[in-house]
Amino acid sequence: MADSFKRAPHDSLVEEAIQAKGPGYAEASARTFRTDALAILESLAAELDEATVAAALARQGFRSAEQYLSTFRALAAVAKSRRPPAGSAG
Repeated sequence: MADSFKRAPHDSLVEEAIQAKGPGYAEASARTFRTDALAILESLAAELDEATVAAALARQGFRSAEQYLSTFRALAAVAKSRRPPAGSAG
């Protein structure tokens, strides 16, 4: 049963943050926000190790955080493959 290892579902973190900006937040700004959020996720996925991610998931309320590690591994592999070579200007 999914509820045995996941906390209560929430709307998208990114979409909730955009909504919190208020009704006057421009759609162009929302698109930029989404892109920026993905850049942040990509950078973190490339930097963090599995133990850190599992501990963070547990602190965020996701039980059995190990269940999420296969997704993290896939994200981290893609993020690391996109990294510029060491010593190159980004």
